Amino acid sequence: MTGPILARGGGIVVLLGVAIMIVARGLTPADGGLLAFVHLIDLVFHEAGHVLFGFFGRFLGVLGGSLNQVLIPAVCTGYFLWHRHLAAAAVMLFWTGESLADVAIYVADGRDMALPLPVFAIAVIVLMAALALLAADLLRCLRQPASGDVLSSDRSSVDRKVR
Repeated sequence: MTGPILARGGGIVVLLGVAIMIVARGLTPADGGLLAFVHLIDLVFHEAGHVLFGFFGRFLGVLGGSLNQVLIPAVCTGYFLWHRHLAAAAVMLFWTGESLADVAIYVADGRDMALPLPVFAIAVIVLMAALALLAADLLRCLRQPASGDVLSSDRSSVDRKVR
C-alpha cells in the first residue's frame, strides 16, 4: 500500500471516530478532551467574526460570530475542491460540520428550542458528506496507477503544462 492510500484510510478512521464523539455529545458542550480543544479553535474564529462583521451593524455583529466560525472552514473546503484536493476538502468539510455542531449547542430560539436540532442535523449530514468525500478520494487513489501522482490535483498538473 502506498502512503496516500494509508493516509486516506487512516483519515477515514480518525474522522469517523471524531464524528461518533460529536454525535454522541449531541447538544451538550464538551467537558474536556479533543472536542473541548477543537471548540477552543472554533472559538477564535467565532470571536473574530463578531469583530469583523460588527463593522456592518449590530445584527451582523451578533450573527457574525457563528457565521465566521462556519464560513472559514467552508471557504477552505471550496478552495480545496476548486484545486481538486479532495482529501483536504474532505477534512475542511468535516471541520465545517463540526463547527455547525458547535454552533447548534449555542443556538437559542426561545422556549421551543427546535432550531438547535435542525442545525445539529445539518451538521451530522455535513460530517457524513465529508466522510463520503474522503472515501471517494480513497477509491480514486486505489484505482490510480502506482506510478501516478496521487497527491497533486488535476488542476495543478494542467497549470504546470500550460506554463
